[in-house]
Formats: sequence, C-alpha cells, structure tokens
Amino acid sequence: MPTPPTRRAAAQERSLEPPRRLRALAAALLCAAGCRERLESIDLPSIGLPGLDPPGASVPAAPASAAPRAPSAPRAAGTASAAPRAAAPATRPECDELPSEEEERRAQLPPLTALGKAVPTEPWAPPPYEVLPGVTLPAKIAAKVEQIDQGYARRTREHLVITSGTRDANRQARAMFTKLRLGEDLLQLYRNKAAVQEIKKAYQANSRKPPEQVVSAMEAVIQDQIDRGIYVSAHLRKGAVDVRNRTMSPKEKRAFLESTAEVGGVLVLEETTPAHYHLQID
Repeated sequence: MPTPPTRRAAAQERSLEPPRRLRALAAALLCAAGCRERLESIDLPSIGLPGLDPPGASVPAAPASAAPRAPSAPRAAGTASAAPRAAAPATRPECDELPSEEEERRAQLPPLTALGKAVPTEPWAPPPYEVLPGVTLPAKIAAKVEQIDQGYARRTREHLVITSGTRDANRQARAMFTKLRLGEDLLQLYRNKAAVQEIKKAYQANSRKPPEQVVSAMEAVIQDQIDRGIYVSAHLRKGAVDVRNRTMSPKEKRAFLESTAEVGGVLVLEETTPAHYHLQID
C-alpha cells in the first residue's frame, strides 16, 4: 500500500533532521569561536541562530535607541552621557584661596619680588605640618600653629595642612588682580560688595598700566580699607589661618578641637565652602 503524500513528506523531514542539527551545531561553534568568515561554506537551513542570518536575508532595522556602536571608534571625552558635575555654590565665605603661581603667570603678573616686597630670607626650617605653596605665616602665628599641630600629632599621628594664612594688603591685591585678569567675578566671591567695588574701580582705572602698577593702586585701596577697619577678606586680619579638614575623620576633628583648646587663645570656625577650619589666633 503506497504511503500517503503527507506521511512521505514527514518521513523525509525526519530523515533530514540529523544533518540539519549537525550543520546548526557547527555554525554555532564557529560563530562562538569568532570564525564568521567560514560560515559561508556551510549549507545552513533556514533556522534562526543568534547573530547569524542566512545569505540574502533582510535584517530588520534597529531602533534609534539601540543603534550599534562602531567597535573601532574611540570614545569621545565629555559626551552627553557623562554625569554632570555639581554646580559651584553661588557665594563663598570671605576665606578666599590664593591663586597659584601658574595662575599669576597667566595673568602676566611679575613675581612677588618684582613689586618691591622682598620675601624674607631669614634662616628657616620647615615645620612638621604642611603649608601649601604661596601661604605665609607670621613668626608668632606659626609658633602657635606648631603647638596645635604637636597636640594633634600626639593624638592622631597625623599633621595639619595649612591652606591659607595672614595676608598683607599687597598679597591680597595680587590675589584679586589675578582673579580679575582671569575673569572671576569678585562680587560672587566676597561678601562685602561695597569694598569689592572700590577695589575694582582702582583696577579698571589703571587697567592700561603695567600689572605691577595696577596692583599698587589696588593695594592702596585695600590698605585704606584696613585702616578704616574694613577687611574684604578674613585673611587680612592678623592671626587668620585656614586648616584643611575635608580629609579628617570625626575622631580627628575632635582631636584637632582638643588641641586648639589645649593651646588656648584660638577661635575656631568651621567653614563648609570649601571645607576647612578658620582659626583666629590672638
């Protein structure tokens, strides 16, 4: 009795199944091994394999959100996917930081000795605590800071980092000149807007002169303000010192406060922008 056509087709399909499976397995192994260029030599049945389409098959377009990235293209810096940085606060306390020597060079400001303010050349030994470049402390203030540092080191085996010290009118004028020349808005930096406006007027009125002459004019205004009891920066007051505390643990902060209390004659204020302890030393 002859086999019905439908049964005959099913039997033929089953007879072809082992070779199809073998070819599919070979294709999958070659694909996993990265040998895609050899897949064309395999007579593949029309079965779906991940990442593999038979010759001539149309590939559906990927959605715009899943566009493939070229493997050889370098990743561009500052792309839109990068996390945005936190915006700087609109205002900061009067404990302003001094510009670096590189910033002063960019502002075309001559070295400090070129302004007739010679740096002292007395014999000097580095203190155990760290002092950032450009920061100076009067001898009496430095001695007090060293006492505080000794107590802090005894409690924590660490040393303090001094980020700013007492300034005279000339050093403050240099700092403000550099900030103005580099485009910083001093009205956002200092609380006393009227004092800043007086200093900016001196800067603008002498802007066509050499930098050292502009600084001299600004220094005269700042010194006049000091004589009237006006301090555009807290560091124009004698005894002002900033100590970094953003790296201190709660235990180290307690040790620092205990050390200042042990020395005496020190008013401690904790500032947050940027994070530091502001000391007013008698």
